[in-house]
Amino acid sequence: MKKVNLFEELLHERNKQISTNELTSLLKNIWTKEDSRKERITQSLKDSNNGSFNQLKFEEMETKNIFHKDTIKNICVRYRLRFLDSNLFKGEYPKNITKIISDIEKKHDTNLNNFMIMAPSKLFKIKSPDDPILFIPIGNDYYYLIHKWGEEFNYLRKLLVLPFKNIDNLTIFSVLVSVFFALLGKLFIPSLTFSEVFILFLFLVKGFIFIFFYTFFLTRKNFSESIWNSKYDSF
Repeated sequence: MKKVNLFEELLHERNKQISTNELTSLLKNIWTKEDSRKERITQSLKDSNNGSFNQLKFEEMETKNIFHKDTIKNICVRYRLRFLDSNLFKGEYPKNITKIISDIEKKHDTNLNNFMIMAPSKLFKIKSPDDPILFIPIGNDYYYLIHKWGEEFNYLRKLLVLPFKNIDNLTIFSVLVSVFFALLGKLFIPSLTFSEVFILFLFLVKGFIFIFFYTFFLTRKNFSESIWNSKYDSF
């Protein structure tokens, strides 16, 4: 009995439905469209934001990916991040980012643009692996999360950048550091009276406030509440 060659059977069945030339033409057309879409998406990530927003199909949106501008601002201020146009981003995107965006475009039957990225300031100048997040605006100060990549933040970051949230936090931090060193002075010199410790504390407060603020502004830094959506590195 003659054995069945499945490959030949597949070819025979396919040729009844479409010729080789037609199949080649069809596939070429599909790949050309995909290449064109990929190039357009890559360019969109490099383009500056023109202020318009994207219209997505409501029933296709995942509510877990929808965030208001105020929510994004709070996280940026808390962890000293920036929320800027993707054309300012100097880090590396995941290799599959165009496919991820393309899949969302197909699902919502639209072309996405005006991409925004939430990431540490350094990612808008040099390459770094720290956890960027890609958004698009969808109107009324709401943004839709497209993709997140990179490494997770260490929760310690929140504590490390807390003094730089605003001027009040830096002042309080200076006072707390002064209290710590004043108590440390009492620990190493037990003979110090309360009045002497208090005078030492006042001296330290003035010194640390001057050092912290002078160094902070000398290096042309600004507070997190002021820079979260600023395109400028300094003031």
